[in-house]
Amino acid sequence: MSKHSHWSQIKHKKAQLDAKKSQMIGKLINAIIIAARENNNPENNPKLRSAIERAKELKVPQENIEKAIQKGSKKEDNLEEVFYEAYLGEIQILIKVITDNKNRVLGEIKHIINRYEAKLAAPGSVRWNFEEKGVVVIDKKDQENALNFLNLIENLEEKNGDILLITNVNNLNELKKNLETNKVNLKEFYIDFRPINTVKAKNEKANNLLEDLLDLDDVDDVFTNIIIENNRIRK
Repeated sequence: MSKHSHWSQIKHKKAQLDAKKSQMIGKLINAIIIAARENNNPENNPKLRSAIERAKELKVPQENIEKAIQKGSKKEDNLEEVFYEAYLGEIQILIKVITDNKNRVLGEIKHIINRYEAKLAAPGSVRWNFEEKGVVVIDKKDQENALNFLNLIENLEEKNGDILLITNVNNLNELKKNLETNKVNLKEFYIDFRPINTVKAKNEKANNLLEDLLDLDDVDDVFTNIIIENNRIRK
């Protein structure tokens, strides 16, 4: 009996993981479609390049990636990129959505926000505090090599023992190429909305709210002005 129960738990957990992975892949495909609308060449489009690399990490077949790029470049879809904004006390929340039904996803977001006694904010009342930046994550031992490209780097930060190189989105691909040419191991690179003014907060309610928002199929990402670990090295 115990073996059967244990196997049932394993199957349940695997099903949950498979569903989560499938959801993440769906979000990445949508991100590729949206990014490809602007420019279908990842060498000149850092947003598209970032979405493609993230998709490859999840083992998305190249054929599926290429179909998404083609779909985006031909605008063969009804997807829209929309931002919603909210407050939970002094915590600001910026919600990035890619959807083909704004009314549906707004209703879902409102339901979650009301559950946590947060408030939906007027457009622009939160987003003004966030800047869109490119981020490259490298090992701390490679920091000296990265300093050769200060002309492309706006800021360096240390987080969890790694170095974050903050750059203008338009410079992200060039910075990445230069680092790779100089044998710097890139742990990760992505587009981020980074808060200008931050708050220090340990708030379990906020964490649960963010997780529930991210569980929505149409929510691509969520950004806040909370500092978790963000030690500034250079500005």
